[in-house]
Amino acid sequence: MSSLSSLDRLKWYERILKLSEKATKESLESICHYLMDDAIAAAQAETGYLLLFNEANKPKTMIARNAERENIASENQHFSESIISRSIEMAAPLILDDAGAHPDFREAKSVIVGRLKSVLVLPLFFDGRAIGAIYLENRNQEAYFSPHLLEILTLFSTQGAVLLHSKLINEPLSGSFGSEKEDLGSKNQRMQDLYKQALAVARTESSVLLLGETGTGKEVLARKIHTLSERSRNNFVAINCSAIPESLLESELFGYKRGAFTGAASDRMGLIKKADGGTLFLDEIGDLPLHMQAKLLRVLQEKTFMPVGSTTEERSDFRLIAATHKSLEDSVSQGFFRQDLYFRINAVTFKLLPLRDRLEDLLDLVQFFVQESAKEHSKRIRGVDEAASGLLLDFDWPGNIRQLQNAIQRAIVLVPEGQEVLMAADFRFLTEKEAPAELPKLSDAKEQFIKNYVKKAILIHRGNKTKAAKALGVDPKTLYRHLSEDKD
Repeated sequence: MSSLSSLDRLKWYERILKLSEKATKESLESICHYLMDDAIAAAQAETGYLLLFNEANKPKTMIARNAERENIASENQHFSESIISRSIEMAAPLILDDAGAHPDFREAKSVIVGRLKSVLVLPLFFDGRAIGAIYLENRNQEAYFSPHLLEILTLFSTQGAVLLHSKLINEPLSGSFGSEKEDLGSKNQRMQDLYKQALAVARTESSVLLLGETGTGKEVLARKIHTLSERSRNNFVAINCSAIPESLLESELFGYKRGAFTGAASDRMGLIKKADGGTLFLDEIGDLPLHMQAKLLRVLQEKTFMPVGSTTEERSDFRLIAATHKSLEDSVSQGFFRQDLYFRINAVTFKLLPLRDRLEDLLDLVQFFVQESAKEHSKRIRGVDEAASGLLLDFDWPGNIRQLQNAIQRAIVLVPEGQEVLMAADFRFLTEKEAPAELPKLSDAKEQFIKNYVKKAILIHRGNKTKAAKALGVDPKTLYRHLSEDKD
């Protein structure tokens, strides 16, 4: 392809200007679509991917499209993370005429499986940090990407990074992909308010105490707070205080010197030192023994500690995020938890709701875990049917989100080959409930059943009350009456 003419340049400058004007009104998803389609058109590519990085620098595919502006199904998506990484490292566009013949990439699994030929990667940088990449392909060897494209595409990607960054401020990527298991987005207003406050606190140095039942996502939120803090470039160090025997807890936290005890053949750095400059997450801090509570309090006050077997103090400046499912106030009154430590860690407190109190999020979590587990186990499961949705909404989930994730994974592992949708029968292991100790009156049970059934139908139909009424075979007015009675 010859060098771009002045007229072509002008057309593309106008296109970029129009995209900038749209950005103030459009969503993050829409901007990604515009960028992807324009990049494919400019480069005359066959396929393209727009990827954004979360705070842990893990890529999320926002858009995968072809030249006909059709989305590419997830099972047909093939791109090379190693080629993208190379472009990010170079902080510059990368063009490969034949990835399959390139000595650095020809043995990469993604290159072989995807039969990659011509590849063009445009890194997206904002304020010196990589926020994503535009990845373009041509499987036809003759349809290579001309270097003459780089002038306009570099300008295009630079402006695109600015637009995406402005959108990410108000529509941040969740931590729900990669190693994270729960999206911080929520349809529950109380959780929305909690997340908004927590993410504002992330940029401060305050200690944070997270309360909530087991499995409600306390560590997920702790990691999110860390990644948005000024300490994000340093370690996030997590330890479950209830999972380590008391005899080993001190050496795990503070480390030890060679010869401190039998088996200490060399010095070992403790978790407190590893967290220097970063964040220390103490899960189930309510189970920390009293003598360890005193040592922790000293570290928080003085920022110094002494490894086991050492006579020399060491320093560690970390931010503490603690979590527990217990009532620390009760533990303080009963003498199991130090009051001065409680006041020290209780600067800012957030209480996460159990899953049964945020059922608006359940089906979204189900779909996320289905996709994640299906991919992990190479199953072609698309989702759950209505009967299964109803069963999952009706379950109490004492183990909360973690139990939900495990239930989905178990169902997918055991599902017969060829089945593409999870059904109620796949979750029969959840329905084995004990009978209640006391039976309510029939009229009360009937009334409560109807209310719960109406709520469940609305959730299944994603809040569309007209569809829910139709599915239940009742007039919408009847459905609204039951809802109004519930509010009373």
